[in-house]
Amino acid sequence: MKKIYLTSTSIADAPFPKDLLLWNYWDHEHVVGTHFEHYKKVKIIREDQKECLSERIAKLPLIPFYINERSLAVLENPNKMVVYHYTLFDLVKHKQIFEFEETSENSCKVKRSDFMEVPFFLKFLQGLFDKIMKKWFLEVWKEDMPMRERRFKVWKLGFKDFKGINFINNKDISSKDCVIQKSSEKYKLNLPISKVTNIKREGSFRLFKKSKHIGYGL
Repeated sequence: MKKIYLTSTSIADAPFPKDLLLWNYWDHEHVVGTHFEHYKKVKIIREDQKECLSERIAKLPLIPFYINERSLAVLENPNKMVVYHYTLFDLVKHKQIFEFEETSENSCKVKRSDFMEVPFFLKFLQGLFDKIMKKWFLEVWKEDMPMRERRFKVWKLGFKDFKGINFINNKDISSKDCVIQKSSEKYKLNLPISKVTNIKREGSFRLFKKSKHIGYGL
């Protein structure tokens, strides 16, 4: 049967460094908390500095119930990430391309292109698919904003994952000196991201239905 692709493109500007946006996309633990309305569980199967294969229990656009989904995220280069989604016995295949462009030292532009493979007779769904993907992009973008803002704020204060903030840990360091020192550094992404949950063994799952900040299966 002849196949085609339903397509959609979304673009947004972010007041954050490019690598901080990439950190957000590679932080799989937050998915069941921040995006609790769409995801119940995430488990990482394998990951390294360039790829992450995960399994998710998700409620995706166009599908009104929870399904098991497998996703492979690949960082092709520092400015491009490709994510492959497979579900319903690989009958549904969805490819997403994220392209990042630095517009200044602390801001960037993100472009997401979606491609869903469908039988030719479903071509009439193109308009609906484009509308749903654009809405999905904006909703997820809005949900992630508070977390991005918090991370950028504490990073500028000298925050290091699992080490905290220098001037809080060491009373001999002033907050002013710490900020001045940190402001000269460029935010850098180091993959894979360190974990605080059992996401690589049993999976990170949602315990509380109404919280965007708790329920990570600690």
